[in-house]
Amino acid sequence: MINIFVANLDFGITSEDLQATFSQFGAVTYAHVVYDNKTKKSKGYGYVEMENSSEAIAAIQALNGMDVGGRALDIKIATPKDQRVKKEDTFKPKPGFKKAYPSRNNDNKPSNYTPKTNTGTAAEGKRVLRSRRKRSDEE
Repeated sequence: MINIFVANLDFGITSEDLQATFSQFGAVTYAHVVYDNKTKKSKGYGYVEMENSSEAIAAIQALNGMDVGGRALDIKIATPKDQRVKKEDTFKPKPGFKKAYPSRNNDNKPSNYTPKTNTGTAAEGKRVLRSRRKRSDEE
């Protein structure tokens, strides 16, 4: 059984349309267009399962790049979730790259980190909080 990933679908295509398209090439056991839970609109991709691998490969070769509703389909064999490349593994910083901001994790504070406090005197150059001056009504 071959699982096929279909991307860049027109938002009006349903699971039945997907099954009808792929059934021209062989027996389709499962066809599903993925929908957003909140908006109930298509996310633009789906999955198709076919029994015979040679029929699945023929369908991929015939339909990949086909223009449907002004969008070129991107069709390939689906990779299992545990074998996919993780997003954090794909980021490769350039040499000399430094993070713009230090981490907010308390365990990884910079060595020159000192928490800001409002204690101290004005002579030390630190800000001192004072109560407001009362105004007299006679002025």
